Amino acid sequence: AIAFCEKIKETGYTPAVYCNMMWEAYKLDLSKLESYDIWYADYEATPQTPYAFSFWQYSEKGNVAGVTGEVDMNLQLIGKAGD
Repeated sequence: AIAFCEKIKETGYTPAVYCNMMWEAYKLDLSKLESYDIWYADYEATPQTPYAFSFWQYSEKGNVAGVTGEVDMNLQLIGKAGD
């Protein structure tokens, strides 16, 4: 994941690591990914992860005007100034 994120940064884009709680717990070493945003997918009413994340994909069944079919729905979590 780190090598991929670095390649993305080299092209001028901001990388993020997309995962669910199982990937966080069993596949990723989050201590090595602290400099990257985590994009967490969880379709429960509230996120189930104990780990920090910057984006939450909360649904795969959203509807957007002008788009045919269901789409993923996401939120970016931004702290208040001074936090």
